[in-house]
Amino acid sequence: MTKGEDRRVRRTRTALQNALFEIVVQRNYEAITVADICDAADVGRSAFYQHFKGKDDLLRSGFARLEADLSVTEVGQDISFSAAFLEHALQHRMLYRALMRSQAGPIVSASIRRVLGAQATGSLAPESPSGIPRDLRATLLVDLLYSLTRWWLDRDATQTVSEIDAMFHEMAAGILGEPSHHCSSCD
Repeated sequence: MTKGEDRRVRRTRTALQNALFEIVVQRNYEAITVADICDAADVGRSAFYQHFKGKDDLLRSGFARLEADLSVTEVGQDISFSAAFLEHALQHRMLYRALMRSQAGPIVSASIRRVLGAQATGSLAPESPSGIPRDLRATLLVDLLYSLTRWWLDRDATQTVSEIDAMFHEMAAGILGEPSHHCSSCD
């Protein structure tokens, strides 16, 4: 593949993802067809199927953006990825809400949990003061952050990212096996 072809592939994939995300805020995910997405992206159906198996596959591919927005912190007890995720969720709240209330909810949930799980696992030390295994702590942190984010967005995001992040850190302290503390990055 040449550099020009690679650029075209990225451009086509991005156009299709953007089209899906724009449409899903306006219409139910269930009612959206591949033809609708192709029309909105000005991409032919054959080009669509060269890149994706279907609209669910296209939806899953969109979570690469979330992965890019989050960066794994140094191993330790630093779970600062939460603020970046919350910022992303707030920025895309209409999309999150539309998708979570549709048949795409399980795809979105699994994708978010996968991305956050990698962040949480990479952020945690292998050993905890209380002896809780890292993979269990990571799973609990992801469940907490995911549930807190849904609660927040379902209530029209009246709290700031910093306030929600502070709530997360306070609740996460028990999972991490440390006393509750104030997060310096939450100010």
